Amino acid sequence: MSKPVTDHQSSWLLPAIKYGLFACLSMPLIIGSKFIFPYIFPKQAFFQIMVEIVFTLYLFLALKNPNYRPRSSWLWRALLAYFVMMVLSSIFGVNTYHSFWSNYERMAGVVSILHYIGFLFLAANIFKTKEEWYSFFDVAVIVSFLEALYGLGQMMKIFTSSGGTRFDGTIGNASFLAGYLLINAFFALWLLLEKRTIAWKSFYGVVILVNLFVMYQTQTRGAFVAFLAGLFLLFLFFIFARQKDLAQLPFNRPEQLKKYLIGVFTFLFLIGGLILLNRDSAFVTSRPTLNRITHISISEATAQTRLLAWQMSWQGFKERPIFGWGPENYYVVFNQYYDPDLYPVESWFDRSHNAYFDILVNTGLAGLTTYLMMVFLAFWYLWSAWKKEKIKYHTAVIFTVILLAYAIQNIFVFDTQVTLLVFYSILAFIVFLSFKPSPESSSYQPIKPNAFFKILVFLVLIFTFYFVNMKPGLASLGGIKALQILQAGRATESAEQFKTAFDIGTFGLPEVAMRVQDAAIQLGQNSKIPADVKEGFVKLAIDGMNLALAKEPLNVRFMMMLSSVYLSAASANNSYLADADVLLQKALELSPTRQELYFYLGQIRMYQGRPEEALSLFKRAVELNDKVSLSHWNYGIIAIGVGQKDLGEQEIKKAKELGHSFGSSDIKQVINAYTRTNDLPSIVALYQEWILQAPGDASAYAGLAGAYAEAGDKQKAKEFALQAAAVDPSYKDQAEQFVKELGL
Repeated sequence: MSKPVTDHQSSWLLPAIKYGLFACLSMPLIIGSKFIFPYIFPKQAFFQIMVEIVFTLYLFLALKNPNYRPRSSWLWRALLAYFVMMVLSSIFGVNTYHSFWSNYERMAGVVSILHYIGFLFLAANIFKTKEEWYSFFDVAVIVSFLEALYGLGQMMKIFTSSGGTRFDGTIGNASFLAGYLLINAFFALWLLLEKRTIAWKSFYGVVILVNLFVMYQTQTRGAFVAFLAGLFLLFLFFIFARQKDLAQLPFNRPEQLKKYLIGVFTFLFLIGGLILLNRDSAFVTSRPTLNRITHISISEATAQTRLLAWQMSWQGFKERPIFGWGPENYYVVFNQYYDPDLYPVESWFDRSHNAYFDILVNTGLAGLTTYLMMVFLAFWYLWSAWKKEKIKYHTAVIFTVILLAYAIQNIFVFDTQVTLLVFYSILAFIVFLSFKPSPESSSYQPIKPNAFFKILVFLVLIFTFYFVNMKPGLASLGGIKALQILQAGRATESAEQFKTAFDIGTFGLPEVAMRVQDAAIQLGQNSKIPADVKEGFVKLAIDGMNLALAKEPLNVRFMMMLSSVYLSAASANNSYLADADVLLQKALELSPTRQELYFYLGQIRMYQGRPEEALSLFKRAVELNDKVSLSHWNYGIIAIGVGQKDLGEQEIKKAKELGHSFGSSDIKQVINAYTRTNDLPSIVALYQEWILQAPGDASAYAGLAGAYAEAGDKQKAKEFALQAAAVDPSYKDQAEQFVKELGL
């Protein structure tokens, strides 16, 4: 590595930039509970703001100090080529706007990726000595250790986990936490082998143990498989290493290392074999992580959904093979090639849950080729640096293992903020190694920026800060504030706050609109809310979801959400039913195999008094996948309601055989269906079953009393009305009035 560079001209700029880059590494710890998607947007916004500030400072540093001006290599050019392919894919894709901006949930569009490339560029050109790179990765490891401690706090119930029994730290997802901790454990191993002081070695040892322990507790199979593969590769690299390479390791007798490694490898192999052979034992099955790892099967639901998503991805790639559908547009492929076998386990994916299929679908062969070229050159320059003695053998080995472990994990998941951060940190180090030595600074002269340049740079920074970070942040804050106001019972004020968030007009608008849609549905189901307030929220939700569809016109999910608002408020006094009909017909053209669309349309046909068409639509949902209990259930309910009792009962029976529940709420739904045809014997039998299931539910007795009354059996009607009052005294007055009306 290079010798330290003495810098007298850049004064405070250089340390400010370094501290800014260190601050970027703290991004995983950022949470913003007042934002929509508190684990995602605040992290990315913080990271982007830091990169923008640091890059602005770098411009002045590069002008003043020639030693820090940009350098290049084939690896750097390959990385830029990959980014160019992303931009071209966005332009030629199906939604350029969404490709560039993404959304609050992902924050992985072209604009966000540009910031990661900027981060890489800055680190590769600023850090020039091994000590500086040690400091860079020290900060990364320390942050990961704090993250792991937070995970331990969740285990001890000090902090809550949004992942339930699976710990997710401040990252908000167990799988991403596991991958992040794993990579940083490898960073700690590298630093342990590089540094000589006992204090640092002890710290790195603790980090490795704690990170791996918390990673294990996340129960993440992909990360654990990546860890085992990485460990296996580490053993192989060192077992077959040359003695002079082993001599660089900080051990007293490195020549004995191979023997120890072979012994440890054999021991671990035997332990792993014993665990696999006894995977059904109480020891294994009582430990969630071991149980999940040893019982991996392609037949389980999670594996099946992944395989189906990959098949759909391949179909999408074949349709647009060159530049793909555009970054962040996977959901269009998911809808167009939706496999009915996914329902009801998964009805919405915006990722294929395989990073390589994501790249292939989103950027086509152009993107995947440049990505693979970039990765190939990273390995090439890493091992070239070892051959040129820029780095030691164990450095090349560990960073190779890190990249391979990262690659293996990405077979099962997709990239998010924290994994992108560590990936671009690794690439930054390798890009630095790929650079040729800097030319003598005397051959370049410092440049003093004039006032116009300073003002221009400052204005660009302010413009970028406001439009890229602040506006989306204000809209996100506004959406959450509106929900809090609504929860406090101030619906009118909440609606105004939502309108303000809409008016900000950023890429986050759809996700604000989704909150309004959910609020409108919930308010509509609350009998205590005034009608004018409900109608106001319905109109607001409709306006919001239409604005969302203007930004993402191919988003079938938005169409279904808007249709649900229309259906919830449809009446003879508005056109909502017709609006939902038109919208769902369009959705069906975009996603012809989604069962949910047939459910919605069937419901509309029932409202329109077209029962035969409704029945046909529900039948089509069953035909798409006849192993789904809900499809049979819905088909059966509709069949009963339109008078096809035998068909309906047959479908209800199939639904129950496939695992559909038959509790009180289900029985009530069937009763409502029989009510349409006034099938009193069936209604009476169902109420009796309801009472057997829930003898303490007074509404079942009251309902049965009403059924007997309608059937003309006044004595039994009286008997069950009084039983309803006995079960629940609040029914007493109602029961007495009911008996009085019976004339008994």
